[in-house]
Amino acid sequence: MQDVSNLRNDQLDALGELGNIGSGNAATALAQFLNRKIDMDVPKAKILHIAHIPSLIGGPEASVMGIYLRVMGQFSGRFLLLMPEVTTLKLLHILIPGCQVRTPEDLSELETSCLKEIGNILAGSFLNALSVVTKITMLHSLPTLAFDMAGALLDAVIAEMATVSEHVLMIETSFKDEVENLKMHIFLLPEPESLETLLEFLGVK
Repeated sequence: MQDVSNLRNDQLDALGELGNIGSGNAATALAQFLNRKIDMDVPKAKILHIAHIPSLIGGPEASVMGIYLRVMGQFSGRFLLLMPEVTTLKLLHILIPGCQVRTPEDLSELETSCLKEIGNILAGSFLNALSVVTKITMLHSLPTLAFDMAGALLDAVIAEMATVSEHVLMIETSFKDEVENLKMHIFLLPEPESLETLLEFLGVK
């Protein structure tokens, strides 16, 4: 089994390029959904200790929205969409004319459904692109949505990943809207067996 903490630079580069394909497809889907141009940062594949994930999104006390999905099929892992509170509220105002939501506590069933649909669209388009390229079946569960401080929100995911390894491979990217700063992050965290499958396909095992 591939030890994620021992990945070589060429393996990380290959995984980053795979993330580039998935993120590009997700950015296109988001742009169509919002009817706006979306720019994408170059995806990065990196190894980090699971406890350090919150620091990437403003620290453990930063208020964020998280959409979490399990990835299943021939590939298994976790898919996370994390957005600062301000990004989440801007998205709702774009999607719902006359939206009066000012804080996460104001969310109705309609706003919650819209946010989950964004998670569905991004996860589906990201994983579908990877599945087409690798010929590996990738399915995902229904999304779970939560608003909380980053540290608390990620506790459950971190606890699950920690049963496998204290270090994870993270494919990270962020999207930005040309009109407003709609910064958000996508994380794909494969389990060790699936990581080995990806590396074998990429020819860098």
